Amino acid sequence: MKKYIRYILPFSFLIAIIFLTWILFFQLELITDNEKRYAGIFSILGLGFGIFQFWMHEINTTNRKLFDLRYETYKDFIFLIDSILETLNNEMKIPKSKNIHGFVSSLMNQINRIGSSVNMNKDYLFPSLHLKPEVKKVESILSKILKRTDEYRLNIEKARKEDDEFLKNLNESIENMNWHNDVRDELKILHKEKYNFYKALRKYL
Repeated sequence: MKKYIRYILPFSFLIAIIFLTWILFFQLELITDNEKRYAGIFSILGLGFGIFQFWMHEINTTNRKLFDLRYETYKDFIFLIDSILETLNNEMKIPKSKNIHGFVSSLMNQINRIGSSVNMNKDYLFPSLHLKPEVKKVESILSKILKRTDEYRLNIEKARKEDDEFLKNLNESIENMNWHNDVRDELKILHKEKYNFYKALRKYL
C-alpha cells in the first residue's frame, strides 16, 4: 500500500485540473465564444496532462531505480548468509581448526556485515528493517553463534597450552565436538528463520 502513496499527488493534480477546467468554462463561463472556450479547455487540459505524464514518468523511473537497488541489496543479504553458512560448514568438516583465529575473524567479519547492511539500509531502501522481528531473530541467532564460536576459540587456545600431546588432542576433540553440537542446533534454527528474513525483505520489492 505504501508504494502507491506517491501516486496520490499526481492523480490529485490531474483531477484538480479537470475540475478547475469544468468550473471555469462551464460553471463560470469565463469565455462565451465556443471556439475560444474549446481552445482554452484543450490548452489547459493538454498542459495538465503533460505535467501529469512527466510527473508519472519521474515517479516510475524512481521506482525502477529503487527496485533495482533493493533487489541487489536483497541478493547481497542472501550471499552474506550463505557465506556464513559455508564458513561454518567448512569448519565443521575439519576435526579441529588449524587456524582458529582466521576462522573466527572471518566469521566475525561476515556477521558484522549483516548488521552493517541492516543499519545502512534501514532508512532508505528498507525503512525500519532493523525493527522487523524476522531480522531481529536472525541477528540474535548469528550473535549466539559468534559468541559460542569465540568461546570455542578460547577453549581451543587453552587446550593447546597442554604439554601432554595426548591430553591436548583429547581436549581439542572434546571442545570441537561440543562446539559442533551447539552450533549445529543454532544452524537448524537459522536455516528456518533465514527464509522468514528473506520474505520480510521481499515485501519491500
